Amino acid sequence: MKQKSIKNIRKEFKDNGIFYTPEKLAEKIKSYVDFEPETVYDPTCGVGNLLKVFHENVKKYGQELDEEQLALIDIPNFTGAAGDTLKDDKFKDMKFDCIVANPPFSVKWDPEELKNDGRFSCSPALPPPSKADWAFMLHILHHMSDNGVAVVLEFPGILYRGQREGKIRKWFVENNYIDRVVNIPGNTFEDTSIATCIVVLRKNKITTDVLFEDGERVEVVSYEAIKENSFNLTPSIYLLEENEKEEIDPCILENEARRNFLHRLKKELDFDKMVCELQGISIKPFISAIKRVLREYETKPCDRSGQQMSIFDFPEYLPERKAEEDKP
Repeated sequence: MKQKSIKNIRKEFKDNGIFYTPEKLAEKIKSYVDFEPETVYDPTCGVGNLLKVFHENVKKYGQELDEEQLALIDIPNFTGAAGDTLKDDKFKDMKFDCIVANPPFSVKWDPEELKNDGRFSCSPALPPPSKADWAFMLHILHHMSDNGVAVVLEFPGILYRGQREGKIRKWFVENNYIDRVVNIPGNTFEDTSIATCIVVLRKNKITTDVLFEDGERVEVVSYEAIKENSFNLTPSIYLLEENEKEEIDPCILENEARRNFLHRLKKELDFDKMVCELQGISIKPFISAIKRVLREYETKPCDRSGQQMSIFDFPEYLPERKAEEDKP
């Protein structure tokens, strides 16, 4: 059989959402492995770029869909196998100290065919047929040793998409498997300009916090904060720019909230007035009720000097009243 050129293989894989990992990014992925592993595994190894950055004494294992692609790998201490990782797991009885991966982004798979597979049956849901991203994550989790680490380059959609993927992501967080999420800007790959992310998995975490990273910005975020954000793992939610943090003025926020409230109140009153006119009833009892509520608060608020304040001491929020008071 005529061998494909590397250029043709690259084009074919690019057309299917598969991209090559440059050496600089491979080194970055390795930097999140904080120990010297005895074994390292890549379930979608391509030409082995993620495995090459490990010392030659480390035992390396990899599976690749394309047999010709696998034949291009020339790495010391490497054991490879060809086949579809999700359908035919060639290393199903093995656990690894370290797993590194750059799975194909959002490729199709058949969840019904594999719903009873031990790699996926532990999950509260199966990834959708149109997106196998979390299927690869479940496969990787299955092959991690109890003290192992996995560093996975993924499409950012896995961090925020809902439905089945949202349930799986929540399950990963609740079981304390997510250690770190890193934003990778676009134009990192030779073959694509899209942004990506790195997700670090561990089974032996000592806290329930998750570390979020984007360039120089790093934030340790509690489980409770992630839960409050519906288990969304997008780094930008938790990493505010420093100038954003510094420029937040509580007085400005309060004034804005009051303006919005009065705007909503006016709209509600306009609507109620229109309904009253259509029904032939008076709006005056409703206005009187609102005034009674306001009177209850006239003696409650205090300024910083301890003086009691009236809600009508804020004339900028009541332009109609201010105009009446200015009349001679």
